[in-house]
Amino acid sequence: MSRIIEESFRVNLRVMKACHLYPPETHTRLFKILAYIMHFLLVIPVPTLGILYVLLEDDLNMERVNYNAGFLAQTACFITKLLPFVRYGRRIKKCIHFFESPLFVVVKEEHKKIMDKCIKVCQRNTRIFLFCVAGGVTSWATKPFFWEGRNFPVDIWLPFSVSTDITIYCTLYFFIATGVYFASLATGVIDPLIAGLAYHATSQIKILKDNLQHLSEYADEEITKRGIKNQSEQEQLKSNIIYYKIQQSVNHHDAILRFVREYEECFSSAVFSQFAASVFVICFSCLQLSKIESLGYYFVQLVMYFSVILAQIYFYCYYGSTLSEESNSLTNAIYMSNWYNFDEKSKKALIILMERSKNPILVTAGKILDLSLETFATILRRSYSLLAVLKNYQ
Repeated sequence: MSRIIEESFRVNLRVMKACHLYPPETHTRLFKILAYIMHFLLVIPVPTLGILYVLLEDDLNMERVNYNAGFLAQTACFITKLLPFVRYGRRIKKCIHFFESPLFVVVKEEHKKIMDKCIKVCQRNTRIFLFCVAGGVTSWATKPFFWEGRNFPVDIWLPFSVSTDITIYCTLYFFIATGVYFASLATGVIDPLIAGLAYHATSQIKILKDNLQHLSEYADEEITKRGIKNQSEQEQLKSNIIYYKIQQSVNHHDAILRFVREYEECFSSAVFSQFAASVFVICFSCLQLSKIESLGYYFVQLVMYFSVILAQIYFYCYYGSTLSEESNSLTNAIYMSNWYNFDEKSKKALIILMERSKNPILVTAGKILDLSLETFATILRRSYSLLAVLKNYQ
């Protein structure tokens, strides 16, 4: 089963290791110290200096505020979004590898096809998202090359001037670009990882539904393999096999629920911080797009940035919604089986499982917002409302 996790998130885990967000098996204390150092040196300074610029600059105008606001909201989000991976790295690592438990081992070809599709989807999402993030950050970092004077890609507060010394300017430019690249690439693999784990849970529910819907057929296959010919022995053995498989399904369902609880505890704060920041990022990006020349360099850069932000929140909402929908259809899968031919003991076990599955699997962000397509629409509506307010004051 470790192959599934490794193949699904190979790129994600390697980048997280390089960013000190995925702890090794040994030397974890030193690794955590280095992770804190990298977080304070690379993630925190840029948004902090940017906010200080907005607060302390005397000749600040609304155009510069609009220009910096969206970027500062996103980079400030990186602070709270990456911090759980630094503080609770061991717990998050355990959650990532939760599906390596023997309860999730797949044997049947139908189930292997489900997991193969899950692996391909996770790999595809990571490649696409990481490519878009790298392209968006590169376009942002190269903006000063198209400007006159020594300006940074984002306005930051400094206690000294850099216009007179090219060495200081290049050093600070490299420091800013490195910090933003570090945080962006880290979140560029964390976002598809979190969404991919939700899709793994969805795939496990699909396997569970298949087991429950074909209880009788899979029991007949077991009897055929054992070569039992006596009719009464076949019926007794079939009843025992069906009841045993129902017990396995109950344990499987319980393991999925445990994963969802742990998943929410590990990633809820990170997802909520992204949702909160996305409202401001989308709003200010649209505000800038409405004011600049179409098809210019800054326009293309903003479109790429805007697309990445939409993809971030859509991944969470889509796969959270898929997980909830699959869990809601578990009762239907039980009903579609040949339950009317089972013995009383198996029927009672199925009724208990059906009652338990009536509680939907809902993953929340910050214990406030559900990971669903409705939340995605809500974020867009809130962004538009804020945009409309800002447009009235321009």
